[in-house]
Amino acid sequence: MAAKKGKKKSKGDADKSSEQPSEREIAARVELEKLNDELASVKSEVERLRKENEWLKDEANRTKMESHEYLQYMSRKTQKRQSTIAMLNEKNEQELEQINAERTVIVEQYEVSRD
Repeated sequence: MAAKKGKKKSKGDADKSSEQPSEREIAARVELEKLNDELASVKSEVERLRKENEWLKDEANRTKMESHEYLQYMSRKTQKRQSTIAMLNEKNEQELEQINAERTVIVEQYEVSRD
């Protein structure tokens, strides 16, 4: 078999290259650090928005419940007022009938006494 010919790196050369990172490695590390910072920032923003969304959902549910309760309150109040109006209307009709009956009696008495 033929022996491979070529330059072999000495042990000293290998140590030098592993001690100092290349410009490409440095740029990659800087880029990685930037991306990690950006990722942490985005995760923080996502968490903030998730909490805000949860609060908004709770607020919407609370508002919905309050609106429903207010609608029920107004419905009962309206029903009570309508009932009161109907009751007063009946009372007024009865009083008018009684007044008309009394008027009729008085008119008859007046006509009898006049004759």
